[in-house]
Amino acid sequence: MQKPDRKRTSVSISQNHMDSTFCYSFGIRKENDSYLFDADCILVDYDNNEYSEVNFIDKEITKEEFEKFTKLDKKYDFISLKRSEREKKMKCFALDETTTNFTVKYGDDAFSLYPNGECFEAVNELFFQLAGKYADNNK
Repeated sequence: MQKPDRKRTSVSISQNHMDSTFCYSFGIRKENDSYLFDADCILVDYDNNEYSEVNFIDKEITKEEFEKFTKLDKKYDFISLKRSEREKKMKCFALDETTTNFTVKYGDDAFSLYPNGECFEAVNELFFQLAGKYADNNK
């Protein structure tokens, strides 16, 4: 499937887990001339046995930071990882099951992507890096 002709306007990932240290939710989006970032996660510093909770919405990020996701889109071709509607509907949930979501939006068209693999890991890592950077800016 080819990418829609419209520009990518948002990327989001989230994970729910029984242990809150493994839960997170991230999203970036372009609104008018601004690039906004939402984060809700726990950053863990295993070396110092410390953690910090990060929770903010509408944090303005730079165009360059937003464009890092564009580079990942070009490298991995997000839309090629699109999950079918049937796959999304057939999933059964156990109460203690970890659930992960990966969504990209082009214009008004949103697509659910496979939440695993090299592409997902790269996007996940970039989100956590941005969360660490902007959490530090809140202190």
